[in-house]
Amino acid sequence: MVTAQTSASYLPTLRALIEAQYPHYFDLFCDYNRHPEIGLTCHRTAARQAEELRRVGCTVAEQVGSTGVVGVLANGPGPTVLYRADMDALPIPDRRPAPWRCTDGQNGHQCGHSMHSAMLPFTAFCLHHLREHWSGTALLVAQDGEEGWNGANIMLEQGRLYERFGRPDAALAWHVSPTLPAGTVGIRKGWAFALAQFVDIELYGIGGHGGYPHTSVDPIVLAAHLITRLQTIVAREIAPTDVAVISVGAIHGGTKHSIIPEKVELKLTIRSQTKALYYQIMAAIRRVCRAEAAASGLPPEKYPKIEERPYFTEPLYNDVALATRLETLFSEILGPENVVEEPYYTFGEDFSSFGLDRQIPIHLGWLGCVQPDKFDAEGKPTVFLPPLHHEQFDPYPDRTIRTGVLAMTAAMMDLFKCKM
Repeated sequence: MVTAQTSASYLPTLRALIEAQYPHYFDLFCDYNRHPEIGLTCHRTAARQAEELRRVGCTVAEQVGSTGVVGVLANGPGPTVLYRADMDALPIPDRRPAPWRCTDGQNGHQCGHSMHSAMLPFTAFCLHHLREHWSGTALLVAQDGEEGWNGANIMLEQGRLYERFGRPDAALAWHVSPTLPAGTVGIRKGWAFALAQFVDIELYGIGGHGGYPHTSVDPIVLAAHLITRLQTIVAREIAPTDVAVISVGAIHGGTKHSIIPEKVELKLTIRSQTKALYYQIMAAIRRVCRAEAAASGLPPEKYPKIEERPYFTEPLYNDVALATRLETLFSEILGPENVVEEPYYTFGEDFSSFGLDRQIPIHLGWLGCVQPDKFDAEGKPTVFLPPLHHEQFDPYPDRTIRTGVLAMTAAMMDLFKCKM
């Protein structure tokens, strides 16, 4: 991959296009935000994405996988560059004061996917109107099911994404950042996001009377010991230089004060930098579960039942050469003061799957989305900034959308000139 060489000739036109079209795409963002859809059932959002992509000249395929949408903007010979925007929301009430919030009291775009979705056809519009400046094929992918529903793999495998539309030479994506001011972008080179998995554990006991506990085996006590012991896997079995997390997100058991129950359920999330580390963690979890059950006096038939989700979110590796190229480009068009290096996060992001286990260079960049006046002169926040997945996560769309479309359009156009 050659070094980025910015051609400034198209930038004034691109900026003018963004200013002229911003009201339309702001309305699109508001529409998506008011009508959130969950998981793999983004029917309304997908239909609107397809309509918007056709409007700007794309050939469009719908129901790719589940409700995924693919727009193809073919413009002569050259590389194929994929741009993915996820479109699913969360089962979290939207408590923001914004006029464009969802008011159903159940769901909300508290991870910014409504903004991602609005930027996808906006970028396609800009590419279409600048087509004399580039040659190649743009794949515009509106993905459902990013929030733990395996949406990327469903589009790739069941939807046969690359077989039908061509294997890209590079793939790009944004995620809005709740810690960076709008107008800035974050670059991460190398490992960027963790492998993410959900695990359910059923612990069994021998129920009985809470006032006569010696005739029972208490699964709540077993759960208490197990929760503590699980933390020692990371603390004492994983090298301090490796990244791993075991969190118990839910515990359910029992019905009444005086009843020792038959069963307790735990819900865990596992995070790790590599798949090998994940397999090591799971082997340790199985060993600890058996040992704690045996220590409680349970027979083997009552040992815990452990169920992993049938898939996990792959760890995400940002191609170093691609990230370096983008860093140079973004510094030129946004100013070096608006390009920051981001740390490694133990979030999960299934955009990783588009890289086919590092066969295709990919980069997911952070797009600052916080109103700039919430930071002091040193860049430190002056107020609480609600994180992603928070009821009051409150992005600032005006400068965020403009910056995201400007930078993504420029990145794709630069890559169309790249010898890969």
